Amino acid sequence: MYKKLLLPAVLFLLTAGLLITVLPVRGADEIAVVSAKPGSGDDSTKEDFHWYSINESLSLQKETNKKIFMDVFTTWCGPCRMLDQGTFSNPVIRGLLDKYYLPTKFNAEGNDTVTYNGQTFVNQNYSPQARKSTHQFAIYIASRPEGLGYPTMVFLDEQGNMIQPIAGYLTPQQLEPILVFFGTDAYKTTDWNTFLQNFNSALTQQ
Repeated sequence: MYKKLLLPAVLFLLTAGLLITVLPVRGADEIAVVSAKPGSGDDSTKEDFHWYSINESLSLQKETNKKIFMDVFTTWCGPCRMLDQGTFSNPVIRGLLDKYYLPTKFNAEGNDTVTYNGQTFVNQNYSPQARKSTHQFAIYIASRPEGLGYPTMVFLDEQGNMIQPIAGYLTPQQLEPILVFFGTDAYKTTDWNTFLQNFNSALTQQ
C-alpha cells in the first residue's frame, strides 16, 4: 500500500544519478529564517550517537516524544554505504538526528519481527544471502509509487505516523535542510521552496 503523498513534489537530482522527492506543505503567511546552527542538542562532538532498531525506536517514542528517522538499507547497496560513510558520519547531520529524531536503521532483508500500528511484519522468505528476500515492513513503510529503492529514508512523526519517505543517496548539504524542515515541524506551516530559500546551513560553519 503506497503512502498518500502530501503535495506535488520538489525533485532533487542526486549525485548518484537518482531522483529524490521532498514534499512541501502549504502554509504560513510569515516565514522565519531557519538555521541548523549547532547548539545544546546539535553537539557535533557527541560520542554517544546511537542507531536504534525500529522496535527500540517505537518503544522509546513513548518516553522521548521524538520523531523517527529510519534508514531502510541493504548490505549490498552501494549508495547505502555512501550515506553511512559520507553523510551520517557528518557531525552536523548527527547533531540534527540526535536533536530531533530517534535515528533508526532497518535492514530491508533482515529477519526481525516488527509490530507497527497493530500489524506484525516479518520476512517470510528470509535468507542470509543477499537479494533473496525483502521484509514485509520495508515494503509497507518505504515503498513509493515508483517502487522500493535503497536507500530510503523514512520520516515518522511523534506518534509513529508517516510524514514522508525519501529514496536515494543524499549528501550532507542535501539532507541537512530536510532534517530541519521535518524536525522543527516547519513542514506543517511552510512550503518547501520558501523554507529552503530562508535556510541557513551550519555546514558552512564547520
